[in-house]
Amino acid sequence: MRPILVILLGALAACGPQYVETIAASDQDLPVRRAVFAQTPAPLELAFRSSCDSPGDEFRQISRSVVQCRILPPPDLAAFLVLQYDGALQAPTLVVQKETDAEADAFVVELSYFAEVVQKSGNARRIYFKQRDLDQLMDQLLAATGGVAANAR
Repeated sequence: MRPILVILLGALAACGPQYVETIAASDQDLPVRRAVFAQTPAPLELAFRSSCDSPGDEFRQISRSVVQCRILPPPDLAAFLVLQYDGALQAPTLVVQKETDAEADAFVVELSYFAEVVQKSGNARRIYFKQRDLDQLMDQLLAATGGVAANAR
């Protein structure tokens, strides 16, 4: 499964100058892909963890239901993000996030992606992008690991 995440992140990095920031005024503005799993999505869990093992990648357990793979962007994309979003001289991070919620008889998994740029104030600013190619890759990953698409936003 690692090739899917590598392609996903490569596509995110390759399109840097074409990014348009999304003001996340509502959930509809966030690039989220959703799927329902009949049982614990163990293959997706394994694929997500194992694909976050390149040099510079960091796997983070944010909460019981949220995990992130944090990736250092290529230098040209990092420079673009810092300059475009008035960041501090600290490397921005590309983040792929997975959130899993248990419902009555199923598990709902949401995959999302964004860039985090540390501001001069010290706070991180999330930059959301909608990229059709990335959405399709995430849908393929969810389907390949046993999920059924559930009206992705």
